[in-house]
Amino acid sequence: MRILAFIFLSLGLASAQAGIDPKLLLIEQKLAGFQDKDYSLAVEKSLAEFENRTGVGLRPGDLRRCGLKLSSEGGAGLATSKPLVRAITAALIRRGFAQQAITLCDTRVDGLRQAGFLPALSTQSQTFEGLPVIAWEMFSATWAKENQLRYENQVLPRPGSQAVPWGDARVSVLPKTLIDEVDFWINLPVLSDSKSLGVHGAMAAASLGNMANAERFMDNPFNASKAAVEVCAIPKLAKRNVLTILSLERYQVLGGPGFDASWCRSEKTLLSSANPVIIDFIGLQKINAGRTASGIEPIYPEPPIFGAANSGEIRLGTCRPSEITLVRLPAP
Repeated sequence: MRILAFIFLSLGLASAQAGIDPKLLLIEQKLAGFQDKDYSLAVEKSLAEFENRTGVGLRPGDLRRCGLKLSSEGGAGLATSKPLVRAITAALIRRGFAQQAITLCDTRVDGLRQAGFLPALSTQSQTFEGLPVIAWEMFSATWAKENQLRYENQVLPRPGSQAVPWGDARVSVLPKTLIDEVDFWINLPVLSDSKSLGVHGAMAAASLGNMANAERFMDNPFNASKAAVEVCAIPKLAKRNVLTILSLERYQVLGGPGFDASWCRSEKTLLSSANPVIIDFIGLQKINAGRTASGIEPIYPEPPIFGAANSGEIRLGTCRPSEITLVRLPAP
């Protein structure tokens, strides 16, 4: 499978295919640089290509709201790119969303503050450049009262962990905002390795990085993979996750998902797909290439999350290159 992936990444432009299944489309967009103007041009090209090929319009629906799921657990060193956020926000406003209707979100207040998406003081406006920002942990005690927002698993937190406010440490709490309060949400992960999942990217951000009391899975790779796939497959959460956009402006090949500057790499590339599995599978190739170039053992065998993502009744998306339509777009 790894060899196939390298063949896949070396292929040229795929032929146009109107109305393609969004999960079978991958858009690779090159960036001229990492400034606001570079992201603005590249994001608009990527979104327009996605809309044109799939027929999915990224425009307001009945709720007239959308969400951008950030990744901020790595703090300022390894977080969703701010120029990327600005570019997507501007593109969504051009498509009809009001600025106040685009919610930036992640699980923890501290991560959002350290990454610069929330101000240092809670008394200041909880916004980023006029966009509302919320952290799931602030609402989890209330949300835990709704059965649809409770993800129960027998794995307990580490000994000595703080008690959860809803009383049952075997319950994690899903984000009501992304399930009930937006027309759709876009996942904006960062890429790193991970002891628990192998690859900490699109699937991790949409699952363990998207609910309160998920830290309990991080010590056990089997439980982490199982929980991540199950949460990604929850219908009400999955159906609104219309797209994942991964920037390789900064990614980490060792020591993740915590930030370690010495193991960070960079590439002027955006990857966009409705299929989080192919995003993470390509991420695995990037991580392994970076590790091999530095004389570090690659991640092998393939992390079990890829098999779990397409087992039984769960089908998060294929990572077989032969089944994916790759569209390569040059830098604007």
